[in-house]
Amino acid sequence: MRAFFYPILMLVLLTTFGCGGGGGSDRNSDAPDTNAAHPAGWISQHGAAANSSPGYAACVSCHGGDLRGQGGAPSCYSASFNGQSCHAGGPGAPHPLDGTYLDPANHGPDAKADLTVCQGCHGQAGGPGSNPRFNRGIRAAGGQGCESCHGVNLAHPAAWAGPNNTFHYTAGNIQTGCTLCHGTALNGVGGVGVSCLGCHDSVTTFTLDCTFCHGYPPTGTADQAAPSAVAHRGAAAVGLHNVCVACHGAKENASGGYFSAVPAYALFNKSTNTPGAHWDGRINMNGDTAYNATNFGCDTAVCHGNDLAHQLSDSQLPVVLGNYGSGSGAIPHPIPFTDPALHGPAAKGMTAAFPNGLVDCQPCHASATTPPRFNVGIAAAGGTGCEGCHNDFTAHPSSGGRDNVPWYNGGVRHDNAQAFTVQCALCHGASLQGDFGPACTSCHPGDPIANPSGCVSCHNLPPNGDVPAGNVRPNRTGQHSRGGHVSQTCATCHSGAVYRTPSHFDFAAPATVQFSLTGTDTMTFDAATSTCTGTCHTKAHTGFGW
Repeated sequence: MRAFFYPILMLVLLTTFGCGGGGGSDRNSDAPDTNAAHPAGWISQHGAAANSSPGYAACVSCHGGDLRGQGGAPSCYSASFNGQSCHAGGPGAPHPLDGTYLDPANHGPDAKADLTVCQGCHGQAGGPGSNPRFNRGIRAAGGQGCESCHGVNLAHPAAWAGPNNTFHYTAGNIQTGCTLCHGTALNGVGGVGVSCLGCHDSVTTFTLDCTFCHGYPPTGTADQAAPSAVAHRGAAAVGLHNVCVACHGAKENASGGYFSAVPAYALFNKSTNTPGAHWDGRINMNGDTAYNATNFGCDTAVCHGNDLAHQLSDSQLPVVLGNYGSGSGAIPHPIPFTDPALHGPAAKGMTAAFPNGLVDCQPCHASATTPPRFNVGIAAAGGTGCEGCHNDFTAHPSSGGRDNVPWYNGGVRHDNAQAFTVQCALCHGASLQGDFGPACTSCHPGDPIANPSGCVSCHNLPPNGDVPAGNVRPNRTGQHSRGGHVSQTCATCHSGAVYRTPSHFDFAAPATVQFSLTGTDTMTFDAATSTCTGTCHTKAHTGFGW
């Protein structure tokens, strides 16, 4: 605090020694000095005297303009005056005294590094919880110390929490300097300063609590960092928005307290005392979605258009665009993804990114209803989600309507769907008994959970005459129940149309028959008459009807 010791010392030395006051063996004591103009006790008093009027001007009149002594007045730089050190390094404060230190850019970093250093000259005495006022000295500011500019009971900017470039992120000696006024536990108890346990989850690790300023997500109440509140509509309900990061480039991490940000987002930099992108009084928006600062929507969002339902209100903050990606990592698939060869396996749960199939698609593309409709997003499909291509109330190929591809046919068959008791249950019921979607038992006579695949899933074994799934013809009983046939597998007679082959689902009459026989067994099938002729299991057949 050289700025104030310097003039203080000068005045005290002047009033202590007087003009031309000389030596004397007792000048280091507080006894009266008959050979000097300074009163008794000057050593303990000269600091305050030098910082009052006329102060420095009076000191230099006797001790010289450089305070190195003249005439009978000693040098204020004396390393030993009558056996006691004065100011060997100079009587000044630890900062310039020419007025430049009043600039916040000059004294701010020092004050943030350790406020107790300022306290020695400009604050009242006291330790943690003592609430000292910083209202001493600084003649150029009316003699009221830090409070002359910062306000009563303040030694820092009133808006020290930001958003600005003077925020307290780089404060040092927190447990001592900040506890002076914010309470011994920094919880505001007994302090003139507020509790730190509002913005911070902890005053030991100082992890942040984003909800203190924003809510999670912003609810429409005024954010502390914005002049105007911004209600985010249903953005947070869409889980794969990866809340905050998709639009703003950063969010609170999973454990809370720290920023999880994309690489292009500038974070706080304590080493350079820069606030980064978050705390500069501007709002960062994702330019990769062509955020429109005029209507507060995204012109090229991959899931929806820039319509009124997706436009926000004006925060009244200046907008800065960043390159955060098409979804900032929020969208777990490439864009576009409309090719069935790409999204089909994902929707079935066959990829690592989508182990639960449609359940993983649900957060972005399904309504919040029960059961859900997959009619949300996908701008390339008219903004109506999966239903933009598939039929209404479906999220997979189905018969009729705009999408006429049965899901049990060829390459889009559903027998290879994963986690079907989870994803199919969304519409077909918890036990697949039928809910919003049809009962799976209407196609699968065998329990579809116990028998999710195989011949018995649709046909029973042997076929019992019921109509099979999707087939207008009866499930022929024929000769399936004959003794020798019951012990055979389906592939013995239907090896050319086995389970999962395209011909298995062609539904063209008659059923495809191709024998898988061994040894001397021979058999031919007459499709026109649905009869078998030949030898099998040592028995000969001629025109054996089915």
